[in-house]
Amino acid sequence: MKTRPKSGGFTLLEILIALAILAILMTGLLKIAADNTRNLWHIENKTIAAIVAANHAAHLRLAKDKPEQDDGWETQAGRRWYWQTQRQVTTTLGLWRYRIPVYLEGDKEPYTELIGFIPEAFGEAESTDEKNTETALDQAVND
Repeated sequence: MKTRPKSGGFTLLEILIALAILAILMTGLLKIAADNTRNLWHIENKTIAAIVAANHAAHLRLAKDKPEQDDGWETQAGRRWYWQTQRQVTTTLGLWRYRIPVYLEGDKEPYTELIGFIPEAFGEAESTDEKNTETALDQAVND
């Protein structure tokens, strides 16, 4: 009776065990990739919401009329954002405290909330400075 020489290949059992290990590892890698994608989406939305809030804080600083409350919609990065501004009383003289929460359309919780202090009379002081500058220029030209 002749015995066959042992071949150098893998058995079916070894291949099945290797495939099972590979499947477990790939499942873990897919979960990590999905979590990273979700985190990236959240960070991107927080960044865009912060830009929307900063834009409205800048509008408040430049506006002559500073509303007590305001709200509206804005489109940024292909998404609609709802923002609110609410003026709150402060003990600091000459400053109003504004709270600006920003929501992604359909969300109940804000993605970000900016709190800023805005001078009450910024527009008046600016126009007074402009008038003084214009008067000084007019006098210099006339002299």
